[in-house]
Amino acid sequence: MSAIAKDGPALVPRPAGGITKSVRDSLVVAKRNLIRMTRIPEMVIFGLIQPIMFVVLFTYVFGGSISIGGSTDPQLYKEFLMAGIFAQTVTFATAGAGAGIA
Repeated sequence: MSAIAKDGPALVPRPAGGITKSVRDSLVVAKRNLIRMTRIPEMVIFGLIQPIMFVVLFTYVFGGSISIGGSTDPQLYKEFLMAGIFAQTVTFATAGAGAGIA
């Protein structure tokens, strides 16, 4: 019988993934984005001004022409609007972070 010896690098076990690795990777990406934001202050200003601009625009410009559920109560529209603007802000922020990763 003959045996074939294999000479090569030994396999090194990879560390297990999991929640700690995901959290660590997320913190690294967040740190990179924060460093970039301090170097480009326009990003911070745009991120703060845009939601305020949309709230003012949709409340005072379009607020009188939109009714929610057939009601004319402006408070219902403002509650609906704030939830939408919050969702939009979160979506834009995640898209910006995704573009920063790519």
